[in-house]
Amino acid sequence: MLSTGTRGSDVTRLQKTLKAAGFNPGGVDGVFGKKTRAAVLAFQRAKGLGTDGVVGPNTSQKLFGSRDSKYFDGRSDFTPAPPGPVTPGNGSVPAKAQRFINAATAQIGKPYVFGAEGPNAFDCSGLINYALRQAGVADGRTTAAGYQARFAGSRVSRSELKPGDLLFIHYPNSRGIPPGKASHIEIYLGNGRSMGTDNPREGARIEPIDWAHVVNASRVPALYR
Repeated sequence: MLSTGTRGSDVTRLQKTLKAAGFNPGGVDGVFGKKTRAAVLAFQRAKGLGTDGVVGPNTSQKLFGSRDSKYFDGRSDFTPAPPGPVTPGNGSVPAKAQRFINAATAQIGKPYVFGAEGPNAFDCSGLINYALRQAGVADGRTTAAGYQARFAGSRVSRSELKPGDLLFIHYPNSRGIPPGKASHIEIYLGNGRSMGTDNPREGARIEPIDWAHVVNASRVPALYR
């Protein structure tokens, strides 16, 4: 179970999920402190659960749509890659794909603002739109779920991922986006890491991939022409 004092990627996932659902954990820092507990309690009250401030199977079912222990056992279900240069994935990266990656990573540290599409602030899909345009791909701005639908015909498996591919991620949310549809989008960089933005406290950043919430992934065909 996850409770006060627990640390790690499971807590980070919990904090992101609470935030997306409209419950403020006070930050996304991987530390289950007083504010995270208060957010859990508020979530439990709202969902008619026992209010103990602990994330066990019942609370996990409501938060993550699953009673699977991987959501609340305090152990990471992915291995964060160490800091360092991004390495090519399965094969070389075409010039356009590299320009796409470079345009996105040049925005590290820019603030997250819902609906923003640059150049001074971004939301997750705004960053994708900006970086694609910088790479010479002008497909038009859409949402994370919109990109998921747009590139549904060029999906790739986890083993086929190459840097520059798009990761479609679902977190429980207050926007009515159902499981299976992307509520968030990031750029796969290789080496177990991705680039994106979804948190006003952190802004655009490179981070370990939260595989537990990745729905699927796609390649942008125009980056390979």
